[in-house]
Amino acid sequence: MLGPAGPLAPLLSRRYSNETIILFATAVIGLGSVLRIGATLPVILFGTLLVGAGIALNNVLLPSLIRRDYADRVGPMTGLYSLAVVGGAALASGVAVPLMTALGGAWRSSVGVWIGLAVLGVLAWLPAVFGRQTHARPLRGSGPSVWRNPYALPVTLYMGFQSLVFFTWLTWLPKVLQDNGFTAAQAGLLLAFANVVQLPFTLAVPVLAARPRLLVPIAVGTALLSGAGITGLLLSPLTPLPWLFMMGAGAGSMFPLALMFIAVRADGVAQVPQLSAMAQGFGYALAAAGPFIFGALHDWTGDWQVPLIFLLAMTGVVLVTGIAAGRGVRT
Repeated sequence: MLGPAGPLAPLLSRRYSNETIILFATAVIGLGSVLRIGATLPVILFGTLLVGAGIALNNVLLPSLIRRDYADRVGPMTGLYSLAVVGGAALASGVAVPLMTALGGAWRSSVGVWIGLAVLGVLAWLPAVFGRQTHARPLRGSGPSVWRNPYALPVTLYMGFQSLVFFTWLTWLPKVLQDNGFTAAQAGLLLAFANVVQLPFTLAVPVLAARPRLLVPIAVGTALLSGAGITGLLLSPLTPLPWLFMMGAGAGSMFPLALMFIAVRADGVAQVPQLSAMAQGFGYALAAAGPFIFGALHDWTGDWQVPLIFLLAMTGVVLVTGIAAGRGVRT
């Protein structure tokens, strides 16, 4: 849903303020969370679709608010936003099973806990909607078209391929580790380690990337770091800790860098939600193919070498698109 729902955000922003759309999207996440504890699978899946759609709308619009309201602090605010996104996901995935155990093995209770966060999100956002007299929103046809932005394609591809690399190893890493002799519990802890490693990088990288001359070096360095981790896992899977550190550091750096590219490559504030929708809509649709291809390559070859080589090649594409997206940014 991060792919197809994201492009709806700039269409809605032609009629409603970004603050109003974010409030609506957060309420949709809450409704979807309620349905996800439903009695039947179709209800649960429909609730999951609503959650994904609400997240997609917020993902597109929040970077544009950062560019609009914190123009002189885009780097630090993008870092805080990225830290919240990555840290929240890591927290939720880490405590879901312990919560279920603590609640007597009731998975619905564990999933239902997150309804409370959606409610808090709605309440916390109300002042943003009703606390100001006016909210600026772009008029239909105002500003240059995102399709004429020469950096829209490299930014979109960078967002897509870095997401593809991350979602692929996030999906398959436990299975790769288990097939190399680790228990399910050990594989889960190692995956958690790779996720936690991301947190300081999500905060630090946007602050550094606020200096335009550092965009390309950061894009190169983070892609090489991620590639080194994948290479290490390919050649020495029995000693995964240093490789998972590199992969986590790379993923935790590339996601906020992609958000920075959206902020600095948009041609004016009005174009930020358009570029964000393009980059995240098409980018996440592209990324969704990664776990499928990785698994299909494993089925075809019977081992993990070829899938990991595929992931390494995709990291090479991240490197190339990152250079293209970061070149020539003006101060």
